[in-house]
Amino acid sequence: MARIARALECDIHLVPFHDERGCGYCLRFLREAPDVRDLSTSARMEELERWLLANRSVPEELFYSRIEALVGRRISPHELDDPDLLIQRAQRPGRTYDWDDW
Repeated sequence: MARIARALECDIHLVPFHDERGCGYCLRFLREAPDVRDLSTSARMEELERWLLANRSVPEELFYSRIEALVGRRISPHELDDPDLLIQRAQRPGRTYDWDDW
């Protein structure tokens, strides 16, 4: 019996992608992404929210790399379980360590 490949859809660009490489538009954006230091806080938070709330459309290493750049620090995978808290923490001017960061 032939296996039919199921296309996934990029929530950001609303186009299908068929393999683990991900959405071509998202990949192109990440290759040419603006330096986060050049973005305003609101632009950084908008992009962060888009990445966190959409279905993952790029390989994991690229996803984590961009999220960490937008947040301004390394993140733990468990932080992705609560996108609202991660966005709130990313808006802080400086890093405040919480008990659960250990």
